[in-house]
Amino acid sequence: MQKKSIAGFALLVTIAALLVFVYISFLGTEYLLEGNHLLAVPLVLLGAALLSYAISVMCKSKGSRDKRKGLPKEVAAIMAAVIILLVGSIAFTQFLYVHDHQRQLRETLFSTADDVSRIDSVYKDYAMQRVNAYRKLLKKERYPSEKQTSMTKSLRRRLMPEEYDTICADRKRWLASVHDAGVWNISTPRNLHYLVSAGHDWTEQYREVSSVIYKGEVAEPFGSGETEFSLSEESRQFSKPHRPDSRSMAATVICCLLILTTYWHIRRPKNRYAGSHR
Repeated sequence: MQKKSIAGFALLVTIAALLVFVYISFLGTEYLLEGNHLLAVPLVLLGAALLSYAISVMCKSKGSRDKRKGLPKEVAAIMAAVIILLVGSIAFTQFLYVHDHQRQLRETLFSTADDVSRIDSVYKDYAMQRVNAYRKLLKKERYPSEKQTSMTKSLRRRLMPEEYDTICADRKRWLASVHDAGVWNISTPRNLHYLVSAGHDWTEQYREVSSVIYKGEVAEPFGSGETEFSLSEESRQFSKPHRPDSRSMAATVICCLLILTTYWHIRRPKNRYAGSHR
């Protein structure tokens, strides 16, 4: 009865440690893959299933009475489990890094959102400066007033289309919804990735719109020269693998050892006909 209780406790420790390892690795994978749920979820589930199967084979093979059949399976399962744990430890330690830098993560997300939110206003100032400069140019060249008005409106429509205000309003609403930077929130890495992508995409869209230069204008497309806009590179540190420090390495090793508690508990039979759980 006591042996069964100990075996049950060992199994409980294995399951608990496995769940912790899988969940932490999943969160770390989310950061490594920049919040790509469609890729992170199946990868982690597949790894968890393979690891569970490998541990099951290890335990059954270790307790097998026939070493000729059990030992090769046990060695192969051990190798598979070690490989899976090593791969999973990359994501595991990645999340530990993010957790240690969660204040910096929050600051990075909000500063990135602030930088992105300024793109529309910076472009509006750029567009108005070009329109005003073009109006002065036409006046200096002594174009008829009607022609000046027509050509100036033409440039303004090109730089700021009719849907410009609607687009800016939609962007503000979207930015307002991206506010949670909790380290345990699986949406955080995706939100950070979306913010950075939005900043680059919006800048590129404005660059294309403003790339047409009217005759006589002395101007550059938006995003070049004085209007060059660059997002903080700090966001990249949360999506690239980091070398684990001694503390995160120790936490990973302990978790991996706890996962194998059931395997350590099983006693190898002394002969072909011995029991498997002495």
